Amino acid sequence: MPKTTTSMRRQLILMVSMVLICINVLALWGAHIYANRATKVSYDRLLYGAALQMAENINILDSKVFIDLPVSAFETLALSNSDRAFYAIMSSQYQVLTGYNDLPSIPFTQLLLQSTEKEKFIPIYYEAPYHEENVRFVALGKRLLEADKVNDVFIIVGQTLGARQAAAAEINRMALHFVSLFFVITLLLLLFVIWRVLRPLQAIKQAITERSPLELSPLETNVPSEIAPLLKSINYFMAQLDTTLERLKRFTAEAAHQIRTPLAGLNSQAQNAIDETDEALRQKQLQHILESSNVLTNTVNQLLNRATLTHRYQSHPFSPVSLDQLTKDTCRDLVVWALERGVEIEYVGDLQATIDGDEFALKQMLQNIIENAIKYSPNKGLVEVELMSANKLNAAAVVLQIRDQGVGVPDEDKEHIFEYFYRSPDNQASGSGIGLSIAKEVAEHHDARFHLKDNEPTGLIVEVIFPKRTLPKNRYPKPKGARL
Repeated sequence: MPKTTTSMRRQLILMVSMVLICINVLALWGAHIYANRATKVSYDRLLYGAALQMAENINILDSKVFIDLPVSAFETLALSNSDRAFYAIMSSQYQVLTGYNDLPSIPFTQLLLQSTEKEKFIPIYYEAPYHEENVRFVALGKRLLEADKVNDVFIIVGQTLGARQAAAAEINRMALHFVSLFFVITLLLLLFVIWRVLRPLQAIKQAITERSPLELSPLETNVPSEIAPLLKSINYFMAQLDTTLERLKRFTAEAAHQIRTPLAGLNSQAQNAIDETDEALRQKQLQHILESSNVLTNTVNQLLNRATLTHRYQSHPFSPVSLDQLTKDTCRDLVVWALERGVEIEYVGDLQATIDGDEFALKQMLQNIIENAIKYSPNKGLVEVELMSANKLNAAAVVLQIRDQGVGVPDEDKEHIFEYFYRSPDNQASGSGIGLSIAKEVAEHHDARFHLKDNEPTGLIVEVIFPKRTLPKNRYPKPKGARL
C-alpha cells in the first residue's frame, strides 16, 4: 500500500495562508507605526502653531516684555476638544511671565543652544507626566532686541494625548478592516489559482479512473509544461505495462500450446505401454515416453527461463560483466554434458573484455548457443568458442563466435531459426525450438547484433557482435587453443 501523505492542495493552502498571515501582520505593524507617527506629526504641528502664534505676539518696550495672547492660539489647541492644554511664557531668568508655573522638565539648556539665530524658532518636543496625565509639550525660544539689550523668552505649550491616541486607534481600526478584507479576498483568489493549477492533475486522475482496466493506450490530455514530464512518465509506464501484459499473454498461449501436445503424447504412449503385451515393444514405448518427458522438461525450463529474462529486462540495471570469464565459466559448466555426447569444447582466444550488461541473461544466451552447437555436432566433433577484438574483424569492440562442425542450417531456414518454436522440417533432433530465440532476445537487449554464418567445411557459426561502447581490456598471455 502506498504511503499516504498530506495532500498537495492542503499543503499549498496552508503555506499560502501562512504567507498571507505574515504579510498581513507586517502590514498591521506598519500601519500601527504609521498611525502613531502621522498623529504625532499632525498634533505636534497644532502645538507648534499655537506656540508660534503666542511667540509672534510677544514684544519688548522700554525693557518691559508685553504679552498679548491671541485667541487663535487657544482655538488651535481647542481643535482637540477632548484634551486639556497647558502653557507658560518664561523669561530668560526662568520666571513665569504668564501661564502655569509648575510645568515639568522644561529643556532650557537645549533652548539656549538652539536659539542662537535672531528671530529663529526651533521647536523642541518632549513628553512628561503632568497632573497624573501624559502630556506632549513643545518649547521654543524667541530673542527680543531693543537698542543694545537682548532678552530671551521661552514659550512652552502642552496638550494631553487623548485625541492623538484616539486618532491613532481609528487609523489602526481602518487598517485592520482593510487588511482583513484584503486577506479574505486574496485567500479566495489564491484558492481559485490553486484549483486552476491543480486541475490538470485532477484531469489526469479522472482520465485514468474512467479508463477500462484493459485500456493502456497513451493518455492524450492537455497539461502545462511543468506537468508534461509526469504525463510522459505515466504513458511510458503504461506502455511498459502493455508490453509486459502482451508478453505474458503470448507466453501463456505459447506455453499452453507447447506443453499440451507433449502431455497428450505422453498420456497416449503411457496408455499404449499399459495395454501392450509385447515386452520388447513396451520397452520401446517406455523409451519414447522418457524422450518425450525430457523434451517436455526442456521446454518447461526454457519457457521459465524466458519468463525470468523478460522480468529482468525491465527490473535489473546493467552492471560491469567480465565477458571472457563468463564465457569460460559457461563452457566449463557444459564440458561434461558435451563429452557424454562425444563433443569437445575449446575456448579460443586471449581477449579480456568487460561489458555493461546482465550477467544472468548473458549466461543464458551463451548456454543456449553452446548447447545448440553441441546438440548438432557429430560424434568426436569440436565446438570452438572465441572472443575477438575489433582489430581482428574491424567490426566492433568485441565479437563472440561459437563455431560447430555439424550439418549447418540451410539458407532458407536462417531467417526463421530465431522464431519461437520454429523447427526445420529436416531437423530430426529433439528440442523445443526456443533456445536461439531467447539468445537473440538477450543479444538485442544488450544492443548486440546476432549473425549466422556457414562454417567451413561444414557447420554453423553463431556470431554476436557487441556495440562499440563495449571496451576491451588489455590482453593477457595464454596459449591459444587451450583445451577445457
